[in-house]
Amino acid sequence: MSMRLNNWMKNIGDEKLLRDFNIPGTHDSGTKYCQFSLFSRCQNKTISEQLQLGVRVFDIRVDKMTLVHGFCKCRKNLFGKILTLNDVIGDMFSFLKENPSETILMMFKMDNGQDSSLCFDLLYDNFIKTNPDKWYLEEKIPMLGEVRGKIVLLRRTESKHEKAGIDFCAMPYHGDTKVTGWDSFSPNGVDDVIIQDRYRLMKKKKWEKAVKPLLEAGEGLKGSMIFNFLSTAGFPLMPFLNSSYVNSQFMKYPLVKGNYYGVLLLDFVNERLTEKIIETNFN
Repeated sequence: MSMRLNNWMKNIGDEKLLRDFNIPGTHDSGTKYCQFSLFSRCQNKTISEQLQLGVRVFDIRVDKMTLVHGFCKCRKNLFGKILTLNDVIGDMFSFLKENPSETILMMFKMDNGQDSSLCFDLLYDNFIKTNPDKWYLEEKIPMLGEVRGKIVLLRRTESKHEKAGIDFCAMPYHGDTKVTGWDSFSPNGVDDVIIQDRYRLMKKKKWEKAVKPLLEAGEGLKGSMIFNFLSTAGFPLMPFLNSSYVNSQFMKYPLVKGNYYGVLLLDFVNERLTEKIIETNFN
């Protein structure tokens, strides 16, 4: 590696808000070993491996305590036990203990089941209440210095708790294939978040009409926090084939050091992709 990807945030100033610099993330982060993998697998690296590559934003989808992609359950290895929040959050806690300069953003969503508040209660009772110093649960986008060594919770589930992280429940639905642009919403009435997650577009349309325009517009959108999903499940519903095209186009695209692109969430992440994003933060 040409840089230390496992602790790259130590070179970012404490005063920087998380919306002020560029961060690699992954979509459906826990799916390396997922049932019906041809259609459900979006990553070929574990959470722990992604952390070592510099990924800091994770799309965690659950059915109660189990990691899932829709109705497909995720496993620890090819023929192993079911992957649970115990495994995933345990890996995150261990990584942050070894790399206290870093922070992790966890986008938490119920992806199968009936009661999203129950999913959050299980997360809260098992991992947050017992380790309150390891979480950032305020409703505003923080400065990096406030959250080093912690998990910043981006919550896409209902909650009855007073402090439950940044509320992403209002994140706009992006399954309409007739619309390609991004949308904005405010999780708290103060911060502005821009989302592009057009997950049903065909791969070429996804790159040309959704991902690339937001890359080009990012510098003019400073002050908002951008989440630009490169992932798509467009026909033939095989994430690997779609990501091969989108990721290759992204690698050809000339990112400018110092420009703002936000959080870039990838399928089938690798070192070349994360390094390309991280390097934009350093002149």
